[in-house]
Amino acid sequence: MFYYVLICLFACFQNIVCQCQNGWIHNSTSCYYFSDNTKTWDTSSASCQAHHAELAVIETNEENMFIWSEMTKLGGFFWLDGTDEFSEGQWEWASTGEPLDYSNWFPGEPNNSNGQEDCLLTGGVYKTFWNDSPCSNQIKYICEKKLENPVIG
Repeated sequence: MFYYVLICLFACFQNIVCQCQNGWIHNSTSCYYFSDNTKTWDTSSASCQAHHAELAVIETNEENMFIWSEMTKLGGFFWLDGTDEFSEGQWEWASTGEPLDYSNWFPGEPNNSNGQEDCLLTGGVYKTFWNDSPCSNQIKYICEKKLENPVIG
């Protein structure tokens, strides 16, 4: 009986891991890709979409901490899916048009410095916190792909 339970647990774990492509990291019900090259926000978003994914949408503190733990392995700043380019001060997830229900802004941010900061980044000196930045900056990015049939439990 114990042997059967171990086989079932291994099969379940293996199924979760196999749902993410090589080079992507599984967390909860999504797979994430952390780039090691730099691009603008728009080009980063297009790169994610070419892989049937979107720039990462962070919905909980737990997800934010997972993102941070992976970013620290690579270092640097990373684009997320957030933007207020459509309506200044109204931050939303570009892939869904939904407002940010969860946020983790660095104190004093977002500040739209020089009236040109419309895209969301995290990492670097901000660590787990977020900052608004010019979308034309060239930084790393995080793609997120929701699992179609996640194995939970």
